[in-house]
Amino acid sequence: MTIEPDDPRLRFNTLTWADVDPDRHPFDADAVFDVVRALAPAGGVPAPYRYDPRHRFDNAGHDERWNWQRAMTIALVEHYGDWARGWAAQTAGRTADGALVVRWSGAQDSITTPDETLDAVAGALSDWRTFLEELAELFERYLPLPADPRAAAKAWEATTASLVATVAARSGEDEFWHPVCVLALKWFLTVAEVPGEDHDALVDEAVGGRFWSYVSPLGAEVADAAESLAAALTGVTPPPDDAWPDTWPQDWPSRRSTELPAAERAPRILPPPVPDALATWLRVRSATRWEHATEHVTGPARTARDGIARILSNHRYNALDLVRADVAEGGPLTFARLEMWQRKVLAVTTAPFRTTPAYARDGRERYAYRDELPELFEACLAEATDPAVPLPSRAARVYLDVLHFHPFADGNARSAAHAVYFVLAREGVVLDRAAALLMTRWPAADSHGAEGLARLIAVLIQQTAAEQGK
Repeated sequence: MTIEPDDPRLRFNTLTWADVDPDRHPFDADAVFDVVRALAPAGGVPAPYRYDPRHRFDNAGHDERWNWQRAMTIALVEHYGDWARGWAAQTAGRTADGALVVRWSGAQDSITTPDETLDAVAGALSDWRTFLEELAELFERYLPLPADPRAAAKAWEATTASLVATVAARSGEDEFWHPVCVLALKWFLTVAEVPGEDHDALVDEAVGGRFWSYVSPLGAEVADAAESLAAALTGVTPPPDDAWPDTWPQDWPSRRSTELPAAERAPRILPPPVPDALATWLRVRSATRWEHATEHVTGPARTARDGIARILSNHRYNALDLVRADVAEGGPLTFARLEMWQRKVLAVTTAPFRTTPAYARDGRERYAYRDELPELFEACLAEATDPAVPLPSRAARVYLDVLHFHPFADGNARSAAHAVYFVLAREGVVLDRAAALLMTRWPAADSHGAEGLARLIAVLIQQTAAEQGK
């Protein structure tokens, strides 16, 4: 039976404290391993994910594994209650030696052998229950809150900081901690009997974009969020002489930093803006003399050695088998083809065009995003097979297009290598050597470098043809 991902029984972020309060829901930790085995979905544990270079990505197997996880969740919920929905929330538990370990990281990574998989489910459920019990103890420790507003503000600040720290400590490599943190704060508002139903707005205002999944919170960010929530609930704010200047820590968007009069604030030193490498590349692209950079070259040209394949073999995944199949099929280079190859490169089910700015070289290069970029990129790819432009120039241009459009979340250099391989191979050229092409950096602003790359590819083609003739 297929279970849809949006099935209401799977919704983790709608859990209330009444749903998860350990005092309301009995749990026998000693029996959990036997219970999980008894509840496991019929048909057994699916086969684990294995990369197979001979085949395309196994979408059916991928869907089967995630459907099994959803079926396991529903079985646990029906047996234990709604609180069990959180078993897959990647909340770490302690091993015998005290180390924190996430026992379940999703069906793609955590389904292994049947016994190991069911043990991981049971362990993850137990870890989630332990986390809920820790929260219950923390709530009891801090409640009831003092009646005096200033004392209440301090209590709220301490409680919020403790809650965030508790969640972050259980996050296990900072995975998925943000939604758990938001839920824990809302649960405490409920237990503390904060009036009103708009607890979402209170927490959103306190968090204020400070916390993100996959990023561990800074201590300063935790303190600022705690103070913000306390101020919202009690109306008590720190006195003016307790304000934190804008310069400490540098660029910290703290509430306190805005309380100082403008004349007293030290000027904030902003880093220089990172130029848009994509806009620079598009200017260079339009100014480059692609038709005149090289002479026309025709294939076939290949030897027993495949230079691009040799370099890509250093990566765990590449998609040259798919590229070769598309070359044999014929047709132009399209984003749909790039996306299909990239799914294999990244071992994912989808590889859509990015929808946000992208960065490279530790943030020193920025590739801005505009709504028209996917359409513009598609038009650039279509030019890669235009016979009016010499083959080396077209290969160089598409290689730089993929690098500087930076269409994917990851693996863009490999995508560029696949694109240039396709453009050359469809005209019978497989480079004998490619290190000078793939192992060299080609900046977006270098117009001479763009033409130089075209001439380099022409030389590599000539060298391959010469080796072929020997």
